Parts: sequence; C-alpha cells; structure tokens
Amino acid sequence: MAVTPDTQNSLVVTKQFSYRGATKRFANRYHFEGALPIDDAHWTTLANHITDDEVAIYTDDVTIVEVTGYDASTASSTNPHGDAVFTLAMSKAGTGTWSAGGSMCPGDCAIFVRYGTPARSVKNHPIYLSNYYHGAWNGVGGGDDVQTDQLALVEAYATQWLTGYTDGTVVRPRCGPRGAVATSRVVSPVVRHRDFPA
Repeated sequence: MAVTPDTQNSLVVTKQFSYRGATKRFANRYHFEGALPIDDAHWTTLANHITDDEVAIYTDDVTIVEVTGYDASTASSTNPHGDAVFTLAMSKAGTGTWSAGGSMCPGDCAIFVRYGTPARSVKNHPIYLSNYYHGAWNGVGGGDDVQTDQLALVEAYATQWLTGYTDGTVVRPRCGPRGAVATSRVVSPVVRHRDFPA
C-alpha cells in the first residue's frame, strides 16, 4: 500500500526510561498548523514550551531526551514526514508527583489520548489523532485506572494542544498529518497497553 506523504509540519518528542533492565526510547509525533518556525531560535522556543508541559505528566523515571522538527514540504512516499530540519538534545526528567499515591505500571502500559477532528474518511468515518504515553501509573490499590493526579495532568496537556503552543511569534494548534484540526480530546481513564516497535 502506498504511503501518503504528510502535508503538515511536525515535531517529535523522544523520551527514555528503564524497561526490562535496559534503556528504552519512545516518541510522540505532533503535527501542527502553519508554516515552519522561521529559525532555530523559534524552533527551540516551541520545543521548550511543549516539553515543559509534557515533562509534568511523568515522574522522574522518564526523561525527555530530544526534540526533532520535520519539514512536510520535503515529504514523499519514501520520506512521508519530510526531512528533519531541527534537532535539540535535552535531558528533562519528569517532574510529576502524585499526592494521591499509586504505583508505576509495567513499561509497556501507556496512557491513551484521542483527539477528535471535523474531518471524515472517504467512507465517512470520523478521523481521529492519537498518542500513547508510557510511564503510566495506576491508583492506590492497583487496578486498571490511571492514577488521578497523572490523569489530570495529561488532560491539561491534551487540552493545551487544542489551543496550541507558541514558537514566540505564532501559536500552533495540533492537527493531523494532512491538516485535520484537533477540536476535542479524550484521555482514557483506564491504563492501556502498547507494544514497542520491534
């Protein structure tokens, strides 16, 4: 099946944590509206605003290590996200603390966020955007529920993406790879599972 190239620029936030005795990385890609940030200083401002909020959803078991920006104007079927035009190394450990207690879930557990858009598929199905965040915690006594303090922080982070993040000049709301703008968000209150790519 042919890969459809992105039409929207994007930014990838890479994290790492300990998983089964080794350091494991995972990442989230965020497409955003508007042209590319005009220079590295604006990219850096955008990256810091995003990661300053994202780092709050993790405890210090998770560290944000890199942000990479992609230019969709260079995308093709063999390079669907476009060329990487910005890279910023980081070492931002999670700042989240949970007053309600709880325990960290196994590393392949994750918190699931889904964004609604007004776009529809060719079969008239709704088009959603989604992200999974490892480093999930569950509440006191275990169970399947996301720890309440962490859940509230993930909800706040997802809500901010609807408004967007600024690069110091332009505010950039979340959208899909082909421009479907995020208009709502749902954070699953239940811990989910997501395998790491082989």
